[in-house]
Amino acid sequence: MTVRVRVKLSRDGFQVFTVAIANSGYESDSPEIVLPVKAAERLKLYPELPAGSRVEEYRGVGGVIVKTFVIRDSVKICVVTGDRESQTVKATAVITPGEDEVVISDKLIDSLGLVLIRSGEGLWRFIDDNGEIVRESLPAEKW
Repeated sequence: MTVRVRVKLSRDGFQVFTVAIANSGYESDSPEIVLPVKAAERLKLYPELPAGSRVEEYRGVGGVIVKTFVIRDSVKICVVTGDRESQTVKATAVITPGEDEVVISDKLIDSLGLVLIRSGEGLWRFIDDNGEIVRESLPAEKW
């Protein structure tokens, strides 16, 4: 298991609720979110890319090179639970053809105030939660 959280994504009046993997192994210099093509389409980021978008090559697991579409600071994101929402953060969208889950980077995990307690068991909390609160991962949502 891994930590998966419900997120609300928004951009220019378009909104998507989905489940995202909190992947601390996805290292980035600033908050980034990997979006499958279908999620990007719902946010109207794809197939017509906004001005300023870039095509970049990302190195995936095992050194595989993947062509992505990067749109800087294009998506607002917050984590939604049954009892609260995190602060809303702007993130760079990385549209990745072939990806079937939304993935949030290490810097985005930090910006959203998430603390991964036991990643392998899917346990986490918000940084400002009472120390006794332990939240559980959600099932995967495939795009």
